[in-house]
Amino acid sequence: MNKGNHIEVMLSMPTALKGKPADADQLYKQLKSAGIECDIEMLPTPGSGPLKGKAAAPNGNLLVKTKIREGELSAWDASHVVQGQVKAQVYAEPDIWQSYQFDGSKQQSLKSFGSNTPPACNQQNDFDPDWMPHQNKVWHLDDAFSQLASARNMVMQLNNDIIRIGHIDTGYDPDNHATRPPNLNLKLQRNFVDDESNADASDRNSGGLANQPRHGTGTMGILAGNKVNLPMASFNDFLGGAPFADIVPLRISKTVILFKTSAFYKALQYLTNMHLNGTPVHVVSMSMGGLASQMWADAVNAAYEAGIFITTAAGNNFGGITPTHLVYPARFGRVVAACGATYDFAPYRLKQNKLNEMQGNYGPRKLMGTALAAFTPNTPWARMGCKNTVSFDGAGTSSATPQIAAAAAIYWKKYKKELDRLPWGYLRVEAVRNALFRSALGKLQKGWDGDVLDYFGKGIVQAKNALDVPVAANMPITPADSVSFPLLNVLFKAGPPVAGMDQSRKKMIEVELAQLVQQHIYLQELLKDETKSFYQISKTARKAFIGYVLSLPQASEILKKYLKEQYTLLVK
Repeated sequence: MNKGNHIEVMLSMPTALKGKPADADQLYKQLKSAGIECDIEMLPTPGSGPLKGKAAAPNGNLLVKTKIREGELSAWDASHVVQGQVKAQVYAEPDIWQSYQFDGSKQQSLKSFGSNTPPACNQQNDFDPDWMPHQNKVWHLDDAFSQLASARNMVMQLNNDIIRIGHIDTGYDPDNHATRPPNLNLKLQRNFVDDESNADASDRNSGGLANQPRHGTGTMGILAGNKVNLPMASFNDFLGGAPFADIVPLRISKTVILFKTSAFYKALQYLTNMHLNGTPVHVVSMSMGGLASQMWADAVNAAYEAGIFITTAAGNNFGGITPTHLVYPARFGRVVAACGATYDFAPYRLKQNKLNEMQGNYGPRKLMGTALAAFTPNTPWARMGCKNTVSFDGAGTSSATPQIAAAAAIYWKKYKKELDRLPWGYLRVEAVRNALFRSALGKLQKGWDGDVLDYFGKGIVQAKNALDVPVAANMPITPADSVSFPLLNVLFKAGPPVAGMDQSRKKMIEVELAQLVQQHIYLQELLKDETKSFYQISKTARKAFIGYVLSLPQASEILKKYLKEQYTLLVK
């Protein structure tokens, strides 16, 4: 959150309190009497009411928009203050501005950093010379790579029901780019950016070119792009992996760099409610990500249980000096993390780091069991503002994510009847995941430490081979997602009681600590693998970890107080 902004707090209300505006009124009065001026907005919860036409989303959780400015209190301290005013055990977290590393088209990111002029629309050799292939080429669709072209051609003419994909990004090009999906569903579009029309998900190209405002046009082209003629690349075909799909554009950000926690939460809840109320949604593709959020976990759990397959970007780093592990929501077990594989089947990273070279995130190993890889960089990238131009420097895990989403949609297209017969929503998700996981290519270029699981998870997506995997009807359910942090697991069970530390407040401390680790590579290096117990690292490392957290100005006073009180137990 930017210093000086008003702090907003998301509250996950107990089931007994959901859907009661009177409780919001009561909370407003309590906060005002405590000297906290605010406005309160109802947030949607899944499956509790219709979402047709102009009907409002169902009431449930709350967004408290305080007048407290960042700098007066930390965002997490403000969340603890708000949480303490509710006369029930509720979970609260700040609605922070999520920061996502540059990605998409290198020309529209690093090369345009600080520029306010649009990119040139002339076709040119714009591939990144640090990566293969060293030519303008639409290669990722081929059978030697993702197999998306042949797989989609096998199902394109099937006369079955609509397959619908929710595309969560910066929106679509309102000037009708040549790659616009043939089945872009503008009736169902939604915008979750503050101060913009809720019914218009078009990309306004605002926020500065260096921040990738045009990102959604690029990812949408890879996902479901129309037929385009690209003479320079000797290509005349559909650019997208799933052009048959009904694409619902959901705008959650003006740029790919910054978006609010609540925006993704609202977008995913919108799709889940739509699905539960008779307008099926089969796949969600989001080429963005950020810090830990329990509210995101709740939304993911609801979508998964409803039967929606979700894939999101693993994240990116620069030169290995920014955090390199999976970002949220890709870290969740019920989400397929989209990692990067290069043209020559190497991990999307350089053996010799360059400070300004974007690379893909992966790991820790324990989280890679629900990851897949797809191809990047130097993939085709539709240039918004250049109606007929497709560049060939698409990059980041943003390019990988829509390939996996398209493969899921293709499988759903072929096996629609069989999947619909399954009695529970999660079984459909698991059947699709099983097909993609079982058919994935377990190939890794020689010379890399580790194995396929370390970099690619289950392997590299193979869309045509997935179609040979029959629908598995009895896959086990993936455990519900939640944000946790191993440092606190033992303390909360064995440590001495702490006054005022109920389960909700413990969860708040866990999520804040998880966010801090994601933001500081030094903390990740101390932990080595943050999925392991805190007590598996040395006493020296534990002391250094706690000392570093205590030195962070953005860490809440509640967290610092707790760590100081438990210091002896933590470093014994």
